[in-house]
Amino acid sequence: MRNGYAMKRLIKQLIQGMNQNTHALVTAGCLIPLCSSMALAGSLDSLDSSALGSRDLAARVRAHQPEGAETGWFVERADNSSMRISVLSQTRYTFSERKAQFIPPGDEKTYGFAQPRTQIAFDGSIVSSQFNFRVSMDFGDAEVSRGRGTGSPLAGSTGTPRLLDAYAQYNFAGKREGYYFKFGQFGHVLLTEESISSGNQLVIDRSIASELLGPGYTQGIALGHVSDTFAWEANITDGGRYVGSREDDNSAFNDESEADFSFGFRGDWKIQGSWDQFTDFTNFQGANSGSKIGFGFLYQFQGQTNPGSTTPGFLGIPIESGQIWSWTVDYQHEGDGWNFFAAYFGQWADWEFDTTTLGIMNNAFVFQGGWFLTDQTEVYGRFETFWVDKTFRNGFGTPDGFIHRFATVGINYYVIPESHAAKISTDISYSFDSTFALTVGAIDSLLLPDPSVSGFLGLTAHEIVFRVQLQLMF
Repeated sequence: MRNGYAMKRLIKQLIQGMNQNTHALVTAGCLIPLCSSMALAGSLDSLDSSALGSRDLAARVRAHQPEGAETGWFVERADNSSMRISVLSQTRYTFSERKAQFIPPGDEKTYGFAQPRTQIAFDGSIVSSQFNFRVSMDFGDAEVSRGRGTGSPLAGSTGTPRLLDAYAQYNFAGKREGYYFKFGQFGHVLLTEESISSGNQLVIDRSIASELLGPGYTQGIALGHVSDTFAWEANITDGGRYVGSREDDNSAFNDESEADFSFGFRGDWKIQGSWDQFTDFTNFQGANSGSKIGFGFLYQFQGQTNPGSTTPGFLGIPIESGQIWSWTVDYQHEGDGWNFFAAYFGQWADWEFDTTTLGIMNNAFVFQGGWFLTDQTEVYGRFETFWVDKTFRNGFGTPDGFIHRFATVGINYYVIPESHAAKISTDISYSFDSTFALTVGAIDSLLLPDPSVSGFLGLTAHEIVFRVQLQLMF
């Protein structure tokens, strides 16, 4: 892509690879930014890899990198500072059909278009290629626990931008290997699903289990190290979301949802391959194999110093203090044209009230994998199951809602081969079990994720969700 001939060849390949129905959908939104980024591709070639800010971190398995090496606009200054501007846009159509067990007749079908993510990111280096930064925001509703059941100060579905990343990082060795120090607001590294960027997911969106138990975005400091076979990060933050508390993104130090103290750790052992392979779940045909095993934990307590107290919506009683443990173990493998991922999550919340205590234990498993039928067409499947604590379920007097199982199957079509920059996806998901216990109270529920993420509306015995998404990164 360094000359006009290569650019014309790629455009020709793009047009030939699309049928007539795809032309109208993709060409207008993809060709213009694609041509612009190719015209500026020389800027990328002239940059040292460590000068690309958080992309250097992404190769370390779990940092939030720019959404694709081949996308974005690059600017350099004479003092070695650089900045890259990139955009992720997802347009999604969702159809949900529910059983009318807990909802009025006539409310069984819900469908329409949405823009779950429109993200703009700025990342690069500050004077030295060792000193990197990233600032990003999202105009959609699928990130930072917006929408139903979060207690978020911003209403969902308004197009109001919300801060995601706002951090700086210093790489002591000036390259991928070695120690690094990070500070600001960033996505917590506990879960692999949350560490991989939204544009690089295998399925249209992350699992419900990840949204249920993942800490999300947080504020604090982190120290990490990367070697050839092992990478780790330890962080001290204001905590993350859990059952009963919203995400702590961009909140004040005295916010009632902030933890008094939180310590987290994540480690990954690379068995084979390179760290770069694990910045997404997909492995294209002809690519090298890679595999890794990861583990992590997060401990946080709250209620001792903040003037406010957390009051979970499903309890209605303020908590005097609480201790929350979250942990995970996962395995990721990428073969020639196929991939597999398996993860276990666990979370224990120990709450202390005025006259009593309450402990809630939740567990989840996620299995997913994909297989390329051609160099541009990938089929995938995911099965997830989690167990909500019986104490929680019994508190609502429901006979079901203890075990929750969801299955998803779908297809990805990569408009540009071996790139997430333009991708069309469609999938169908099914809930095998009642979601009543997850959505009791509907709007005030603190459990079932925002439908912008999963498409599931809940309050039903069974639900089927169909989604189609066009993704562009430029």
